[in-house]
Amino acid sequence: MILQRNRFPYFCLIPGLVLVALFSLFPFIDTLVLSFKNSKTILPDETFNGFHNYKVLVSYSRFWHALFFTLLFTFVSISLEAIVGLCFGLILNLISEKKGFLGIFILIPWIIPTVVTARMWQWMLDYNLGILNYLLRIIEIGRINWLGNSFVAFLSLVMADVWKTSPFVAIIVWAGLSAIPREIYKASIIDGANSWQSFRYITLPLILPILGVAVLFRAIDALRIFDLVYVLTGGGPGGATETLSVYSYRLFFYKGDFGQGAAASVFILLLVAGFSYFYMKKSFGKTETNQL
Repeated sequence: MILQRNRFPYFCLIPGLVLVALFSLFPFIDTLVLSFKNSKTILPDETFNGFHNYKVLVSYSRFWHALFFTLLFTFVSISLEAIVGLCFGLILNLISEKKGFLGIFILIPWIIPTVVTARMWQWMLDYNLGILNYLLRIIEIGRINWLGNSFVAFLSLVMADVWKTSPFVAIIVWAGLSAIPREIYKASIIDGANSWQSFRYITLPLILPILGVAVLFRAIDALRIFDLVYVLTGGGPGGATETLSVYSYRLFFYKGDFGQGAAASVFILLLVAGFSYFYMKKSFGKTETNQL
């Protein structure tokens, strides 16, 4: 009996493909074309100038600083989110009776919009009226200029980002832990394994691929982060916490150079796509090779 291919599922994909084309593909093509144009608010007409916008972009030290800060922020924040998320995921997995309620409770920071989160942290970190400096004065440590010092502002951004997005990693880890068969742990107990050995040789190897997926998603968001930085620090002080997305925004709306702004946006896309490709090839390619 020869099975006939049903074409109906392919027709069901058409509305989704049309929406993707309208809201993703066409804007990307328009931005890509704009990056090869000399387009500014002071110029009446747009002219093609090839790769001139990219050449000028990479000649700015501010661009390289924004790139370095973006990579540094991504590395530090994602590392801490992976550790914190793994710890909370383990805690949720250990608590069986009330883990449904705790799962909802721990997601609250993730549910709050990023702009609201940034404004909330901005109020808490305020030098004169912030709750953190108020607590520091009570214990006689003294106030800290959280957003006025470049290094401390970086730590503040990391702290706010970890607080908001660690629950996302924790929920993914929790779901992965729930899928591990209990029989494996029972067998390890019979073989004389203690809690640390069960975690080291059973839980951690089985949860690492799932944790890797969470890290990938979070890294993609961190590489193009905009709203948290723009609201909390505005890229300051003195551009010290300016990311590539904030830098691209300033090129568009502050400098009025749409061509260079589009070139910076395309560079962000290439950075995210390149990172995703090499991360998946390195992390998941080895898994498939080992399985073969």
